[in-house]
Amino acid sequence: MDEPALARGREPPGSGTTALPARGPLRWLSWLVGIAVVAAVIGAALHFSEERELVRLAEDARPGWLLVAALLQAGTYLAQGEIWRLVLRAAHAPLPLATAFKLSLAKLFVDQAIPSAGLSGTVVVAKDLERRGVPRGVVMAAVVVSTASYYGAYVVSLAAAVAITIAEGHASALVIAASVLFALFGSALALAVLALSGFKQGALARVAVRVPRAARALRLLGEAEPRLARSPGLVSASIVLQLAIVLLDAGTIWVLVRSLGSAAPASAVFASFMVSTLLRTVSVIPGGLGTFEAASVVTLKLAGVSLPVALSATLLFRGLSFWLPMLPGLFFSRGERGEPPLA
Repeated sequence: MDEPALARGREPPGSGTTALPARGPLRWLSWLVGIAVVAAVIGAALHFSEERELVRLAEDARPGWLLVAALLQAGTYLAQGEIWRLVLRAAHAPLPLATAFKLSLAKLFVDQAIPSAGLSGTVVVAKDLERRGVPRGVVMAAVVVSTASYYGAYVVSLAAAVAITIAEGHASALVIAASVLFALFGSALALAVLALSGFKQGALARVAVRVPRAARALRLLGEAEPRLARSPGLVSASIVLQLAIVLLDAGTIWVLVRSLGSAAPASAVFASFMVSTLLRTVSVIPGGLGTFEAASVVTLKLAGVSLPVALSATLLFRGLSFWLPMLPGLFFSRGERGEPPLA
């Protein structure tokens, strides 16, 4: 599942001027590069795999586990939608569970199509909620809670994954350094978002006006309802839901490994997923195509999973979490183009 973040030059959600960035040769090139890297990963893995391993993989496969994996992925969308519902319920503006599920799919599609660390999908959800009549302050509070809780959960999960890799002797200096830097960034961002929510114009805003993007971010945060955005109960509950999403995703990969007639320690699969997600997050290629696959195959192999199983489980996971939801996500994201809110 993919993440919310600060705006990269976007207009405020619901302003009527926010639009998806124009498609151009550079975006298509990034998709082609990602697909080429995925193909290279598949080719390399198959090249170094023994033929008998591939035969055994086909013989030992247990398709019934795929249903379990699909249910786990459905749970990630329910958890993501529940984060928005928590804030809206506290503001006495309840959102139906089915609608929240659709919004989660829409967010996923836009996040995957437009690499913006989750901002683009958050814009889709925020605009749809405003069309439903949810007050702007409540919408922005939901954005703050979603953003802060994501980074809070991500830092906790990444710290646990690094501890696991160090304990197992698989940690590299590069992964540790990248994890520490991202953890510092995530912690600072989460705290800043919470501290500045409901922030009114003042000395800081007058200084930030010289930097358009900083001024826009402050203005957006200032519109959030502080009672909701800074609620310890809402933030804590949202962090729990974000952690559930991480565990459901990692659990999906563990189940897929089982579906291929193999097994791996749950802790090692969790660490593998977090390291792969870190590299996917910092990648400029849409959805981290190729980057995630390569990291996942290598880290699963280090966890004791055979190369064919590591490759197959990774590709199945990407099919369930990336490619399969794209079509319904595209349909539900039509609200970003100014169409009526999702039913």
